[in-house]
Amino acid sequence: MSDTVLTNRSSYRRLDKLRHVPISGRILNLIQFEKNLGQDSRTETNPALVERRSGTARFFCNETLNRAIFLKHNLRAAETVLFDAHNHVETKVFIPFEHDRLEIGGQSFFIGEIAYDEILATILHLDTASPDPKVQRDLRVLDILRTVPSFDPFILRERLRLAGIKIDRRYFTASYEKTKTATEAVFADIRPLIEAALGKSATHEELARFVNQVWNITEGSTSNLFFETLRIPRSEWPDIVFAWKALLFYRLEGGNAQALLTRMIETMKLIKVNFSHGSASQAEIRRIERRIAKNLFALNERAMSYVNTTAAALMDAVSKELDVSVFRNLLRELSVHIVALGSDFTVFEQVIAYYQYLYKHRSAPIDGATYETTLVSLDEILSWRLNA
Repeated sequence: MSDTVLTNRSSYRRLDKLRHVPISGRILNLIQFEKNLGQDSRTETNPALVERRSGTARFFCNETLNRAIFLKHNLRAAETVLFDAHNHVETKVFIPFEHDRLEIGGQSFFIGEIAYDEILATILHLDTASPDPKVQRDLRVLDILRTVPSFDPFILRERLRLAGIKIDRRYFTASYEKTKTATEAVFADIRPLIEAALGKSATHEELARFVNQVWNITEGSTSNLFFETLRIPRSEWPDIVFAWKALLFYRLEGGNAQALLTRMIETMKLIKVNFSHGSASQAEIRRIERRIAKNLFALNERAMSYVNTTAAALMDAVSKELDVSVFRNLLRELSVHIVALGSDFTVFEQVIAYYQYLYKHRSAPIDGATYETTLVSLDEILSWRLNA
């Protein structure tokens, strides 16, 4: 097990800061979600809605998992031995001893680590060999939480939907405006294909009808004219739809990257450091800061280059005479690479968010040795991701 009992007091304090953060690209805090949903249910006056929402669409059937925090975690070198095969970013599960007092610690493990089956049986009383539909559903959700590139509500909601797993829509309230924006973006991308098929300009209704048919499939879908025309096997439809939507999402989200990086650099310029005998020199600290900024820029450039190149290639394939084989191969390649792409965006967001969380509002000077340790850790995370 990765950390059967957390013993680092600073880890407790960092986890305690998460108590009011329900979801982000790297954090899924079901403890806070359950509180929010409980308060919402107490104010609901429609008996039918209360009944429909009561327990039937929670994240897990297992009560302990509904009181857990999931984190996208960059594996350290010492943690790789916990896996037979691992990704650079894995999903860690933290189960607190008391869900209202994260600061006192808890138990944690990685989804998919070597002792995974034993951990589920010991901590959660889940038998991975059980035929119980509720157990199998929970295992599927755990697998999705491991493989999904980000916990952003838009991405997570779509991946669960494609798997046919129904979860209360209130978990994903933040995703609906992004869904609307992404739909408008796909209208622009797919319009040439529809108009070529129709032989005329496509109306909004015709575009909506096509997008609804193509994008709202699930693992249970048995027919889809679009994918059948492209001769894509039915088993690949959900992964391709997820990847296509994720590509659009990342293209839209990528527009904020430069502003995020600029604000982080501004924080670096304002920070005051007390350099002591045990810390690196000011010149070395500044050198690490510059390398972090440079690597963040490179990581975002790599991700956005793939996004823009792939989006342009898809549009090019449909803007002229439709080349079915090119379009089909682009979509299939996209579904293979989408997790790596999502990991780039997740690490970019994670490094900036963590640095800003620690230092954005710090007016007092900080200890040079502590600051150096933090910078070195962030620098390693970026180096590992860029070399992945």
